[in-house]
Amino acid sequence: MKTLLVVLDGAGDRKNDDLGGMTPLQSAKMPHLKSISSGAAKGMLYPISEGIAPESDAAVFSILGYDVDDYTGRGPLEAYGAGIEVDGRTLALRCNFATIDSQRNIIDRRAGRIESEDAKKLEGYINSIELGIPGVRFAFRATVGHRGVVAFYFDGDSAPSSNVSNADIGYVRKGKISVATEITSTMLPRVEPLDGSAEAARSAEIINLFVDKVIRKLTGCEQNIARRAEGLPEANTLLLRDAGVGLPKVKPLKEKFGQSFAFVAEMPVEIGISKLLGMEPIMLRQIKDRRERYAEMARLVLENESLYDFIYVHIKGPDEPGHDGNALLKKKILEEIDANFFSTVEGIDADLCVTADHATPCSLKGHSADPVPLMIRQKGRKADPELQFDESIGTGGSIGTIKGIELLKILLSS
Repeated sequence: MKTLLVVLDGAGDRKNDDLGGMTPLQSAKMPHLKSISSGAAKGMLYPISEGIAPESDAAVFSILGYDVDDYTGRGPLEAYGAGIEVDGRTLALRCNFATIDSQRNIIDRRAGRIESEDAKKLEGYINSIELGIPGVRFAFRATVGHRGVVAFYFDGDSAPSSNVSNADIGYVRKGKISVATEITSTMLPRVEPLDGSAEAARSAEIINLFVDKVIRKLTGCEQNIARRAEGLPEANTLLLRDAGVGLPKVKPLKEKFGQSFAFVAEMPVEIGISKLLGMEPIMLRQIKDRRERYAEMARLVLENESLYDFIYVHIKGPDEPGHDGNALLKKKILEEIDANFFSTVEGIDADLCVTADHATPCSLKGHSADPVPLMIRQKGRKADPELQFDESIGTGGSIGTIKGIELLKILLSS
């Protein structure tokens, strides 16, 4: 292995009173990351570009050197990674199980972070739904935790359109991607066409019909009755976002850089991205204990380092407490990553780059457009030992402030 790229999902943050006016990265005790940092050049990264608060999928697409103008949306990649067939007549959307009240106000966007096993039980209910629309069928898959994906297949002469709004109050469509937005209403939104085409109008109508039928099917089902009895939020609807038709047509990374690439993949969208870009997916089994999961990621890196030139590791941990507004837990998770992942890869004989795919400030409980810290420990590159790997790097790092699409060119140019 020549290069190890580690992306800490949602690690960027803002100063927090619960941490004495520091960010989680500044407050966390991370001796192994600090040791790496002492020999690394520093900078700041806009995962896509300034002013965009990206979702992870589009940010990773950009960080791996691809223009989001070529993107077709998260839905198709999520479906592709979950093993659902996707072609040019497939409209796919990312889903969250969620909790609504009788007036369709969203109580919990993640249904109490429902466990994968419970979500899988609801999959069958959803797939038993009859849409009743000639020439259109669908497939739903519950994936990890509260997450899922749905694909609509259009047969015959009908064609789908991805130019529709999200049925999710947390993200708004901006071109081909979704960006985090301030939540101003709790009402479950209806999907709207974003252009005047008949295809967009029909696609929006089909998605809305599907959501209506999901709510009717899940309300009062056996699993939700049991959840209510246990005092757990019901998973009685789906939030849909990131509609896309077909997969992006891109040149594989090996053709672009002449190296072999691998991706330590856990989530379906990561698997989809790795397959699309010609990266070998190194599958991470589902491990509930965070510390064991981070140690397993490090073990997979060491086990595969002789097989590939470049390994990408995406560590999901810091993002969830950011969404929950829990700065103390975010700090703890960063410390667990240091003790169980960076402790193992710290001395690896390869160029090592660490950054984040976006900031998830606890004060916002969502993604922000803030730039995220970046460090590169690379043979022949002068270090910035006086700077720590946190948001205070600002404009002081020798790398400067770059966009995600520029990162691999910098990493692989030496």
